[in-house]
Amino acid sequence: MHTGGERAPAKPGNFRLPAAAIGLAVSLMATPVPAADYFWPVVRIVDGDTVKVDASADLPPELASLLVRLRGVDTPEKGRRAKCEAERQAGRVATAFTEAAVAGAGNVLVRDPAWGKWGGRVIADLILDGSSLSSVLIEAGHGRPYDGGRRKGWCR
Repeated sequence: MHTGGERAPAKPGNFRLPAAAIGLAVSLMATPVPAADYFWPVVRIVDGDTVKVDASADLPPELASLLVRLRGVDTPEKGRRAKCEAERQAGRVATAFTEAAVAGAGNVLVRDPAWGKWGGRVIADLILDGSSLSSVLIEAGHGRPYDGGRRKGWCR
């Protein structure tokens, strides 16, 4: 029995958050977060959707050499990873396209890098003179939209 001054133990399912805490949580979820932009030089094009950057301006030396997987795009594989000759050739063309796009850009930045499932690579947007390289690859027919799920094949 409950007597004055003491608080009764909470019953399961009887927990209530104060309205202010709920309001704060909702407002924080709706607050846009500014993009994290890094001016990391591209030192090598690995393939159409992967580049190597030098992040030594922001990371310790042992982490500074980063492979960046382009967010939102999948390009054909080249070399031994290709499943057929058509994919291998399309992979070489996509790689050459990425090389030319990066070389021709006056302003290159890495936006919102994040660690993930991409085989030791970070995923990020590569922005060339204000345009997403992923979008440019897709518009030029050298890549497909990709959300991180199962990839479609490039061979017929």
